[in-house]
Amino acid sequence: MATRLRVEFLVTVPHQPGVLAQLLEGLAKGGVNVLAFCGWGEGEKALIMFVTDNDQKTRKALAAGGFDSTENPVLAVTAASGKGAGAKLAAKLAKAGVNIEHAYATTAGTGQSTAIFRLPDPQAALKALK
Repeated sequence: MATRLRVEFLVTVPHQPGVLAQLLEGLAKGGVNVLAFCGWGEGEKALIMFVTDNDQKTRKALAAGGFDSTENPVLAVTAASGKGAGAKLAAKLAKAGVNIEHAYATTAGTGQSTAIFRLPDPQAALKALK
C-alpha cells in the first residue's frame, strides 16, 4: 500500500454539457495526468474535485483555461482492489479516531485502486494507515 499526501483541486463551473470535457482536455494539454476526479451539479453550478500527478502544471493549466480553483490537502492511498478493500481502509481510520470529510476512489475492480480522503488531520491518517 502506498500512502501519500496530495493536493485536491476544487473547481466550480457552469452546470452545462461540455464543461467537464473542456477542463479535462485543458489539463491533458498542459501535461497533467488526472489520478482521480469526481463531480456533481448543484442547480446552475457544478463542482469538480480532482487530484493530479503535478500540482504546478495543474495550476498553470487551470489558469490557462480560465478556471479558478481551491486547493485542499488530501491523502491518496493506492492499494490492491477487491472486495472489502475500501472498508478496510475506512475501518483503520475509524479505529484511529480519524474522521473522513469526503472520499472517492478509482478502480477497475482488479489490480490497484486509488482512494482519495479529505481529512481534518491528514498526519493522523498517515500514521493510522502505516
